[in-house]
Amino acid sequence: MKFQLLVLEGDRKAEKEKMEKHCPMHTKDDYLHRKQMENRPPLHNRSFYLCRMIEEELKGIDIDGSGRITICAYQVPGKKKYICDHYFNISVYYLEQEEINAIEKADKNTEPMIILGILRNSLLDIAQRNHCHEDVTKKLKGAFENIINNQFVREERISKLTRRNKNIGLTAHVYRILSDETGEGWYLKIVDRNGNIYCQAVISEDVRYVDRLVSRLYAKAEWHGNTFVILNRFGKETFSINVKTKENDV
Repeated sequence: MKFQLLVLEGDRKAEKEKMEKHCPMHTKDDYLHRKQMENRPPLHNRSFYLCRMIEEELKGIDIDGSGRITICAYQVPGKKKYICDHYFNISVYYLEQEEINAIEKADKNTEPMIILGILRNSLLDIAQRNHCHEDVTKKLKGAFENIINNQFVREERISKLTRRNKNIGLTAHVYRILSDETGEGWYLKIVDRNGNIYCQAVISEDVRYVDRLVSRLYAKAEWHGNTFVILNRFGKETFSINVKTKENDV
């Protein structure tokens, strides 16, 4: 089975207990650091956009026959480091304690590179354990280089949601952005027949950690007269914009 989903999981309860035990609050800086650690999202959320980027870069690749690979940033006594279940097409890979410590100690600026490096090494190790062809290893390394070269941001137009309105001569393009700032962000660009931007709109303003394309929250797009609509898999409207009010925009 080809690789589809990557997840990095932490032990939120253990992280909190360790922080309370080892993060003193003797000074103002200690207090601010403690609050920052308390308020940061779980590791699964913080790594969400990186995992989605890796999935996009590695579409069509077979690493170990699993569709889902979970990297665990915690250790379970007695568990093997790597478990591959070909019946359910899932794999679990446990990080070493020094890797877990590196993630825990990282600040907001250094964390993306540290997490990316750990995910890279984990997938390369899995590939090596499964005696993958050299082409697979090369594609794995190239995927992580691309993410770094693009400064941890990926923006793509979603072709399946592109719709042209012949009556008014406008085409709606939907874009997805993956980044630390947005998690998964979406915006809309409507252009005229000459490709000039007619209007733009943010589809989702808040930071989200749900793949809205895979979960089919954004499954279909349609024009209803002058209104562009995005529907979920049940046909329920999740976003709409009426371009009639934008006639003076360029």
